Amino acid sequence: MDGPNHVEFTMKKKEDAGIRLLRFGIFMACIMPFLIVTTIVMMRFTQFIVVTAPLIILTIVMCIYTRRFTRIEYEYVIQSGEFSISAIYDNLSRRDLIKNAKISEMQKIVPYKTNEKLLEAQDITKVFYYCSDLEHPDLYLAVFDDEKKGRIAVVFNVNRKLAQVMKFYNSLNTIVKNDFQY
Repeated sequence: MDGPNHVEFTMKKKEDAGIRLLRFGIFMACIMPFLIVTTIVMMRFTQFIVVTAPLIILTIVMCIYTRRFTRIEYEYVIQSGEFSISAIYDNLSRRDLIKNAKISEMQKIVPYKTNEKLLEAQDITKVFYYCSDLEHPDLYLAVFDDEKKGRIAVVFNVNRKLAQVMKFYNSLNTIVKNDFQY
């Protein structure tokens, strides 16, 4: 449904060693209570099967539920001049991270690679990284005021159309680069 007033772009978070380590840690956190309780129950040999079967089922459910937090996609939407970012967890649930931020009121919308020093400004209270990875060539940085958090900076992925629409809504504070990968 892309058009002049509506643009959507989705980017999957890159799986790196940190994500794999987090996934392993989640698995171990789910399995450890099972191992501890099973060991204690086996020492007594009373009602071993009655306790073990529900623990196995609970462990499997916990692993499946928590695994979704390591498979994240970010969805960027511009609808009538308002910018929203959502996180999609394992294609099962969605959480709005930034909702209806007015592009026309943003102080800066610039490429991330050449403007990283902007994040060190004293007036920026919080920096959010809603991107696939920090080495991606099509990262942008937006600085704007949030009602609850104050002045924040957001690092996010863009494609050519998303950047051009942002330029349309805020031509004074937006820089669009020429070499987009997507």
